[in-house]
Amino acid sequence: MSYEVKNEQLVKWVSEVASLCSPDKIHWCDGSQEEYDELCNLLVQGGTFKKLNQEKRPNSYLACSDPGDVARVEDRTFICSISKHDAGPTNNWTAPKEMKETLTKLFRGCMRGRTMYVIPFSMGPLGSPIAKIGVEITDSPYVAVNMRIMTRMGKAVIDVLGNGEYVPCLHSVGAPLEPGQKDVPWPCNKEKYIDHFPEDRSIRYIGSGY
Repeated sequence: MSYEVKNEQLVKWVSEVASLCSPDKIHWCDGSQEEYDELCNLLVQGGTFKKLNQEKRPNSYLACSDPGDVARVEDRTFICSISKHDAGPTNNWTAPKEMKETLTKLFRGCMRGRTMYVIPFSMGPLGSPIAKIGVEITDSPYVAVNMRIMTRMGKAVIDVLGNGEYVPCLHSVGAPLEPGQKDVPWPCNKEKYIDHFPEDRSIRYIGSGY
């Protein structure tokens, strides 16, 4: 990593996810403009982004997703609380133990051939008493660049976090690459799960490029 992370629990979790998902590389996002530009160039080279006219639309890109992919599917979204009652009357529910067993099978080896991005982020101004810090692990550079747009992201978040608590968020497009296999512009998988675990305050999402 390009900076020191003192939060031992976070370092342990990242190591556990890497062992499960088997990425080729691990990149801790620092949130810099240089990193953002490099990831955007990577997405252009892979066909995910198309750079727009820089005179009319500076620093702008067109991203075309797979027609079969959406950011969230209602019937694949689950609240995995211990009590079904706590999920509420309008949400899908599955017991957390059962769902974690299902997800472990799907996440095992899911990042082969890809880079695993570790994205520390803050929902709200850094240091604000009402801001919430999370760490998202993903194998999607598209997700990484959008997290920089939508949140405060990178090394500065790690500095504020210290040894404090964070919301662990695990995401994968669910499309491992075999040696020599050519990637597609928008990798995704028809089998999707969007799962929230209230008791351990974690989020796990697999199958979408969003």
